[in-house]
Amino acid sequence: LKSIMRPASCLFCKIIKGAIPSYKLVETQFSYSFLDVGLLSRGHVLVIPKHHAEKLHEVPDEYLGDV
Repeated sequence: LKSIMRPASCLFCKIIKGAIPSYKLVETQFSYSFLDVGLLSRGHVLVIPKHHAEKLHEVPDEYLGDV
């Protein structure tokens, strides 16, 4: 059985909605950027599209263009 992550259980969706605290850097209509809690290096930033998708090719172009 294949497990499909739903927006309600998606860590990134929860961060965007504010249900999980984050140190937001920049937020646009299509993307959200924040400092990663598991820093790989000083200033490690994650930039994510605001469109939930299981696969990258499922994210609309306008969201990917903003990332």
